[in-house]
Amino acid sequence: MAGASADVDATDDAVLAAGVRWLATKRVTLGVIAFLFAVFAFERAVLWIYGPRTWGYIFLAGADPSPGWVVAPFAHRDLVHLATTAGVVLVYGGLVEARLPEPGYFLFYVAAGYASTTAQLGAYVGGAGGLGTLGASGAALALVTLFSTLVLAERARGVDRSGEAFSVETLFAVTGVVVVGLVLANDFLPVVALEPGTAPYGHLGGILTGLFYGVVRIRGE
Repeated sequence: MAGASADVDATDDAVLAAGVRWLATKRVTLGVIAFLFAVFAFERAVLWIYGPRTWGYIFLAGADPSPGWVVAPFAHRDLVHLATTAGVVLVYGGLVEARLPEPGYFLFYVAAGYASTTAQLGAYVGGAGGLGTLGASGAALALVTLFSTLVLAERARGVDRSGEAFSVETLFAVTGVVVVGLVLANDFLPVVALEPGTAPYGHLGGILTGLFYGVVRIRGE
């Protein structure tokens, strides 16, 4: 039994080491996460020094023009919000980065962030309630949707780059579909409401951006 336990521990260590090595090569993903944390540190400093009114003016994107229109896709309301987004970006950003050229991946992430914010701003202009939006969750959901779209389209064509019947990529793609479904249910079905206070149209904008770019890439292959 001791020998078997040692073998399991060795296998776990090898898997962990492989995962760390894999992430270490994802420079854009790690850079994005570092930038999100840097923006959050700046947010806390502004909130502490100047108070919530100035913080809201700088970081919240609302119907009226403000610096938030530029900064909001990279800001977060609290550490839990940031950590959740960073976790999604770490996993699905790394998976997308493995499939796209670094410049294209970075541009997609930034475009998805602003598409998400623009979608929520459009909702405000159209009369939706809310004081403003911030956060990279829309961009993170775009990564999830893009990856799931690409992988599941490959599986539908009988393609699996790993050569396995059910690969890790397939697992993450299916999980991504579940995540997107739960987010949409939370945002648009009142009977669900797992997490209140979200930016539903921002999430939808990110999801549609990922889906659109995924379809474009599939059609171009």
